[in-house]
Amino acid sequence: MRVLVDGLLEDAHFDEVKTREYLHLLASENARLTRLIENFLAFSRLERGRERFVFTAVTPSAVVNTAVAAIRERVPPDCQLEIDIAPDLPPVRADEGAVVAALINLLDNAMKYTPDDKRVVVRVTREDDGVAFQVQDNGIGIPSREHRRIFKRFYRVDQRLASATTGVGLGLSIVELIARAHGGSVRVRSAEGSGSTFTLYLPSATAGATA
Repeated sequence: MRVLVDGLLEDAHFDEVKTREYLHLLASENARLTRLIENFLAFSRLERGRERFVFTAVTPSAVVNTAVAAIRERVPPDCQLEIDIAPDLPPVRADEGAVVAALINLLDNAMKYTPDDKRVVVRVTREDDGVAFQVQDNGIGIPSREHRRIFKRFYRVDQRLASATTGVGLGLSIVELIARAHGGSVRVRSAEGSGSTFTLYLPSATAGATA
């Protein structure tokens, strides 16, 4: 961001095209840094048990629609994003903002670790006494030996992509902490080179879940 600003200030006369291009880059970097800071703060509150949740009966489709709307502008042109929500799903007992944040993290990861011809599917189905929110991608996949480690804070599977992707490895830790606080769980099904499917399970509002 400093380099971009210095590049503009060095010009004796502002070029409209260059200025607009640099402002778009600055806005993108500002949004990226904002997400990083928000993740750090959210993780700190969750880990210390200081996050205050407001639980209500939340419609699964509302959660998905809000999360997708939030990341829509970050979806690259080569990404095919599909939504598949089963009918007649029960509401979940949840803090809507927290669950939306969890889904956003899963969606960000799906796009981040799918290099080309991205296809991301958000699928919501009934499972046992609750609802399963799945985010499936056709990305690089995760070796089975890494499945338990990926939920550790600051852990990133593929260090070769670390310099080319944003984030510091807190997203999945945040998802797991949110899932636990809701009496739910998060799990992964993946193989190296074959994409990944993350499932966030939350009990229904009538299942007697406690947090």
